[in-house]
Amino acid sequence: MEKENDLVQKIKDSSLKDNIPILRDNTAQTIINIIKDKRYHTYLEIGTAYGYSAALVRKESGIKEVVSIEKNESNFLKAKRFLDNEDVILVNMDAFLYTPSKTYDFILIDGPKSHQELLVSKYLAFLNKDGTMFIDNIFLKKFNEKQNLTKNQKNLVDRVNAFRKWLEQNKDFDCKIYDIDDGYAIITKKK
Repeated sequence: MEKENDLVQKIKDSSLKDNIPILRDNTAQTIINIIKDKRYHTYLEIGTAYGYSAALVRKESGIKEVVSIEKNESNFLKAKRFLDNEDVILVNMDAFLYTPSKTYDFILIDGPKSHQELLVSKYLAFLNKDGTMFIDNIFLKKFNEKQNLTKNQKNLVDRVNAFRKWLEQNKDFDCKIYDIDDGYAIITKKK
């Protein structure tokens, strides 16, 4: 247990040092609570970065299977070094090209912020009937607080705002949006 705590902290420290975004504490605790409360067994995440969320969820939630997809090869290799002896499956591939071979109880989308509608639509097919899809950073508050955004930053904020509106108006699933930390959405399939 002590070794695992050290590993999660080591990944967190390294991520923060290198300006690699990680789950905020309240958001991470919400994910862990959902997994524990629903007694989920399988977890898929889009966006590994250095492996912080995968390691934390694996340690804290009791989940049995963790699969994490990372497109960036440098981040993937760093995560692989951190999680080498852990029971986490890492996939170095673009999430838009990857096709899971099974369905999952919990899917975390914490990867690319552009074209998120496509990711949700694609991965909803791989969510178990009573599963939960969790989308992090749906407000991008760090950009909303700044006055002088670059054209690319403005474009990203516009895309995320349009995505949030799409989530709210979508009739294919149930979605709740929470303004906690940087905002997140929780999607469940309609009964």
